[in-house]
Amino acid sequence: MNPQQRKVVHECGLFAGIGPEQADAMLSCLNARQEHYAKNTVVWNIGDTLHACALVLSGCLRAESVNASGEHLLMANHRAGALVGEVLMATPGSQSPVYVVASEDSELLFLPFHRIMSGCAESCEWHAKLRENLVSEIAMKFWAQRRRTLYLCAKSLRQRIAMRLYDEYQKNGSLTFSLGGTREDLADYLGANRSALSREIGRMKEEGILDFYKDTFRILSLEKLTKDVG
Repeated sequence: MNPQQRKVVHECGLFAGIGPEQADAMLSCLNARQEHYAKNTVVWNIGDTLHACALVLSGCLRAESVNASGEHLLMANHRAGALVGEVLMATPGSQSPVYVVASEDSELLFLPFHRIMSGCAESCEWHAKLRENLVSEIAMKFWAQRRRTLYLCAKSLRQRIAMRLYDEYQKNGSLTFSLGGTREDLADYLGANRSALSREIGRMKEEGILDFYKDTFRILSLEKLTKDVG
């Protein structure tokens, strides 16, 4: 593990409140294993049962589901620092509803569930903190998925876009931010056709609501955007 990857471990939510030295020592106790996945390599498939979660050290993972007509739908992009599969590994016997693929060359750190939950021989306080952090990560994923459900229930595509941008503005505390991923990723996430999404964003730009360049957006009129949120 190189210094940058180690920094990702120290700063990720799972090790929040745990010092760098303690986190490094815990990796051995947790029997963590690092693996490399080349671009387009499948990490796990739909129907797989997970016994460990993956911390993205570098690169990016793409989680997709497949609908009845065989279309692939983007569920999430996971970049460095993201924890992937923690909900599934904590649900005994649960099968993955998505498949996860490396969308670019990626380094992953796998952390076994039973090691996280069993603690260590010394019963140190850091393992208790790790379990507390795991519960927090799972809770945040739940609320994020609930929020996406609200987007998909919006009455119009414009409202979905406005809700997504407004949430990102609140999260970052800035009128300029990057959503990450491609325009197609955003369309998939909002359950929209890519061309329709591009047209609607173009209209919002013409109306002075926002400006954009690739995956970076700048809100020009928070008042107008808020009206579209509803």
